[in-house]
Amino acid sequence: MLESLFQRGLSQAEIAELCNSTQPTISRAANGAMVRYELGKAIEEIFLKETGQSQTGR
Repeated sequence: MLESLFQRGLSQAEIAELCNSTQPTISRAANGAMVRYELGKAIEEIFLKETGQSQTGR
């Protein structure tokens, strides 16, 4: 999901701000590190919003 958000023009810093996180945390997640459940869900919500998908329409 992060790679897709990067391709859509969002920076690590922008994603971090939207997730109430930090850029280094997003960088680690992008490189495969495990993240808190809450952060994963926040990233998922941004991804769904940016791609025009709904959570029920998977």
